[in-house]
Amino acid sequence: MNDRRGALQEYLLRTQPRTVDRGRMVVVERELTRAMRCGVAGAVVEFGCYQGGMTAWMRAVLDALGADPAVHAYDSFRGLPAVGRHDSTYLAEGEFTASVGDVLRLHERFGLRRPHVHAGLFAHTLPEQLPTRIAFAYVDGDRYESTAQCLRAALPRLAPGAILVLDDYADPVASLPGRAVAQPKAPGVMKACEDVFGTPLAVTSVCEDPTWALGVYHHAVPPTVSAATVGPETTR
Repeated sequence: MNDRRGALQEYLLRTQPRTVDRGRMVVVERELTRAMRCGVAGAVVEFGCYQGGMTAWMRAVLDALGADPAVHAYDSFRGLPAVGRHDSTYLAEGEFTASVGDVLRLHERFGLRRPHVHAGLFAHTLPEQLPTRIAFAYVDGDRYESTAQCLRAALPRLAPGAILVLDDYADPVASLPGRAVAQPKAPGVMKACEDVFGTPLAVTSVCEDPTWALGVYHHAVPPTVSAATVGPETTR
């Protein structure tokens, strides 16, 4: 199978620079590769896919690895929700509006297999449409409530060894070794992690870009929600 990563990366850096940059792609490729090479079973999921740039990047990485999990992408396609009390006003309500067609056309342009696209608010889609076993997830909710909803839905379904990568997690300029500081443009992301995971924080700040740091969570054992509540294993 052709390796489409080079051409896709060049295209995304040119057309989707606000949501997909070289640093994000490096971290996602590294962590997704880790999950696949460790044999973690389950679907690959993106929460907040916008025009499908990172969705396509994950598919291209999987294809290059010869891995075949299903990819699921979730977005309201109405843009960002209203600002909550834990969020900043840097991103406006309605920003990042896109369509399912944007996602599918990008995949078609590069000959990538279509993802399963789930259109609607997270509160409406995640309870019934989330795969019951997740190997890897990219969480790009921007807001506190959106991020918290994704984490609460995904955590009980994570396979042993699963990995979560959280966009907009920390500020690499203000953070110190062992003490991450929230990204001021999206402070709700770290706050949601603190509230869902509790402290000490289970998420590690990872920086491959001078202005944005991602969060990475490596799942060793199921959290407090019993695995018995998840149901039989399904990845497609």
